[in-house]
Amino acid sequence: MAPKNIAKSFLIATATALVVRLFVVEDFRISSDSMTPNLLKGDLILVSKSAFNLRLPFSSFELFRTGKPKRSEVVAFSVPEQGTDTYVKRIVALGGDRVEIKEGSLWINGEMAEYQETPESNQILEKWPSGRSYQITKGKSQLADYGPVDVPADHFFALGDNRSDSVDSRKWGPVPYSCLKGRVALVWISVGSSGGVRPSRWLSAIQ
Repeated sequence: MAPKNIAKSFLIATATALVVRLFVVEDFRISSDSMTPNLLKGDLILVSKSAFNLRLPFSSFELFRTGKPKRSEVVAFSVPEQGTDTYVKRIVALGGDRVEIKEGSLWINGEMAEYQETPESNQILEKWPSGRSYQITKGKSQLADYGPVDVPADHFFALGDNRSDSVDSRKWGPVPYSCLKGRVALVWISVGSSGGVRPSRWLSAIQ
């Protein structure tokens, strides 16, 4: 291939990668245990940036919305009062919902989630009134009782799956849709604290 064609191909590839990074997908590293057992510290996740909105590159300005978040989705977002940090949590309620936590149990619109033991001694299955279920980490939360809180329109309420070790909407309250950075699509690679890779988690979907 001629040098001119090589340079052209390189520029096209670079431009394509930049567009994908700016508008389509971005990777984030999980740096805490707040989403165990479903996301582990050291997981590298891919986030679909176009799932909810498109933003002006290198700014928080929203060009237009492309979709609405749903309950149970794991999302990446910022919190106005917390600076530029990115948080990854699970949406448990949307605008118009009432959220309450009583003795560690989640209540949505007056209905309590069901809890079942699992083969994993440190995990428990949480089943929402809607029928959606997933495993969370057992533990006595420092905020075992919370609310009730009515979620305003165009806001969401998010919790970590590890309720005892998560800073989330129990501290900040509901978060505006405009703060969403995207929907977590999958774990594309995972590296443990000792530096060892965890191949069993590569390219794994989010529960």
